[in-house]
Amino acid sequence: PLQKQTAMLVRNLALLALALSLTLVVVHGLLRGDWLQALLAGIALAMALLPEEYPVVLTVFPALGARRLAREGVLTRRINAIETLGATTVLCTDKTGTLTENRMSVSRLVAGGVALDARADLATLPDGDLPEAFHALVEYSILASVVDPFDPMERAFHQLGERFLAGTEHLHRDWRLVQTYALSPALRAMAHVWAAPEGDRQVVAAKGAPEAVVELCHLDPVTQAGIAAAVDALAADGLRVLAVAQGRFDGQDWPAAEHDFDFTFVGLLGLSDPLRPQVPAAVAECRTAGIRVVMITGDYPVTARAIARQAGLAETSGALLSGEEMDTLDDAALRERMAAVSVCARIAPEQKLRIVQALKADGEVVAMTGDGVNDAPALRAAHVGIAMGARGTDVAREAASLVLLNDDFTAIVRGVRLGRRIFDNLRQSMSYILAVHVPIAGMALLPVLLGWPALLYPMHIALLELIIDPACSLAFENEPAASDVMQRPPRDAAAPLFGGATLWLAFLQGLGVLGVVLAAYAVSDQRLSEGEARAFAFATLVVANLALIFSNRSGTKSLWSALRTPNATLWIVIGLALALLTTALYLPWAIGVLRFGPLPAHELAMACGLGVLAVSWFETVKWFRRGRTDHV
Repeated sequence: PLQKQTAMLVRNLALLALALSLTLVVVHGLLRGDWLQALLAGIALAMALLPEEYPVVLTVFPALGARRLAREGVLTRRINAIETLGATTVLCTDKTGTLTENRMSVSRLVAGGVALDARADLATLPDGDLPEAFHALVEYSILASVVDPFDPMERAFHQLGERFLAGTEHLHRDWRLVQTYALSPALRAMAHVWAAPEGDRQVVAAKGAPEAVVELCHLDPVTQAGIAAAVDALAADGLRVLAVAQGRFDGQDWPAAEHDFDFTFVGLLGLSDPLRPQVPAAVAECRTAGIRVVMITGDYPVTARAIARQAGLAETSGALLSGEEMDTLDDAALRERMAAVSVCARIAPEQKLRIVQALKADGEVVAMTGDGVNDAPALRAAHVGIAMGARGTDVAREAASLVLLNDDFTAIVRGVRLGRRIFDNLRQSMSYILAVHVPIAGMALLPVLLGWPALLYPMHIALLELIIDPACSLAFENEPAASDVMQRPPRDAAAPLFGGATLWLAFLQGLGVLGVVLAAYAVSDQRLSEGEARAFAFATLVVANLALIFSNRSGTKSLWSALRTPNATLWIVIGLALALLTTALYLPWAIGVLRFGPLPAHELAMACGLGVLAVSWFETVKWFRRGRTDHV
């Protein structure tokens, strides 16, 4: 949107510059007969009107913004995401590894109707002294995992086995994995078939979502109800709950699906994954900033609700949507349902795309996190796709606009804050560029039309650009974030960068500078030589331009608050601008090139005073802006 708006603004200004420049050349040439001077005046007016700073700003701001984001742990892959990030209204985030630390440990064991609290009971048990009732549960949880695990959940099973089953017959390092059954959308469980060194009988171990494992075991309703109650009790504490089953199989003709095995239910494991300590504060900051956070997870709904409560998300039952419920909703119903949802549980990766589409259809600006191959369509469909850098796949990173280097949710919130800061500074810079071109264009045009000696030639415009370019790019880009940057609602992404009020207020600021400089030139032309009058007016224009920088950087605040706001780059630009002005006014060869006359020190002081006088006009304009804030 920003590129389109800027392209339209530049096109309109370019057409205006072309028309006025041609008109000035013709009028000047016909009135005075000096076509060379007419051509120079036309070129100067075209240079004054053409906003060549806009491409500079649109290059520097995103580039430096991407560098700042990298410092916050966010890698930018598509530069336009920086602009959109600050306008985000809904932030969809994974739970595991993003809101939580992805550092799992087994906290509860349930087997044979007996429960063991690992956090309390296991801590007091000596190694190798796990009650016999839980040996099979730990054994088959390991058999249902990969041999050399990288997943934190499976590593937790292996660590538990190494501590309590080492030296027993329950660890089978000499067994051979002969068949695997992966997780699928139809069945949230996986199974491994193992062959012992002796005999033809294979052992089958399965683990997965409790409802899926219960389905594999074909249990009676009473037993299912008891297991469901145990699952709810574990999940209510925010634990990720997995069920484990065992089976036997003879021969080599393995069935095509897990359902064809004869499974026996073994027990439940509850794994804790601590919430990142800074997440509740980050979620609260999003709420203050008008951003709705939606947690999307494949976990059990009760677990998801418990984690959401810890993170500070909505706790009402209506704020949770399950994957099964989503399958029953058409697109219109899903769009209506997502307007009040803060937690999505038992969500398959491919369902994320429907969530993004539903939110976008409701007019939201959506940021979506993801890490898997199946997350790629949702990441690409979101306004801002955010891939995980530590555990994400290459496919997810290629589809995303941003990459979280440390998978931390708070980095996203810092990125939103930075995105808002960048856009605020960009808008201030654009307003300054528009305002500063008004007096430059006016002083290139009006003296010629009024019959006065020309004030600005192309070399004067080029000299002014040496001040304007670093001011509009580096100085404004380094402006610190406003104190209320995360206390205001997201901006409308479709709203123009320059609304009617912003455009006219910038124009009024420029008219104030034009009036001061024009008056300075008119007065000095009566009492000074042509070169001295030109130098006097040029010094007034430069100082007024510097005052215009301070006025725009303070926004609607007072000038005094702007002076107290730290920005070392700005003061460097100001210092270099004054040094450049002094050089242009007093270096002999520069005086000759710029057609200046030797300006006495008291005249320079008077010119600087007139330039600073423009501040009073700026403050009047800002007072008008503050008074019209609600209307704007």
